[in-house]
Amino acid sequence: MSTTHEAAAPLWTFERFEPGHIFGTLNVITDEARRRSWEAIYGPCPGDSLPEGVIVAAMMEAYVRAIQPRPDGNVHASQELSFSGQRVEWGALLQLTVSCAGKELKNGRRWVDFDVAASARDLSLLRGRIRSIWAE
Repeated sequence: MSTTHEAAAPLWTFERFEPGHIFGTLNVITDEARRRSWEAIYGPCPGDSLPEGVIVAAMMEAYVRAIQPRPDGNVHASQELSFSGQRVEWGALLQLTVSCAGKELKNGRRWVDFDVAASARDLSLLRGRIRSIWAE
């Protein structure tokens, strides 16, 4: 009997990041379970329009899922958000593309910028930039 072992993916270190690299597109479904979880924290959502905060939460989820494994000790330093004004309803499938926007070594810290573009049904919803201080 043979066993197949998958090799562990290499750790994402500062040296590996290349500006322009696309980590991939991840899907987040805004289903009834996600709505219940959201409303348990923030209260009932009026109507069926997806709150912008859900899109931001999906952006962070995609960022965390796309760049794995990562070292302990990274710092989320800042983020910038630009909403398109387009609206979608609960139940929409969000597609989030995560990429490396740039990196720099400054004052002994490893700064990395990541872009996340969120869309649904061919509508651009959000462009976000996450700035992190990378641990390794």
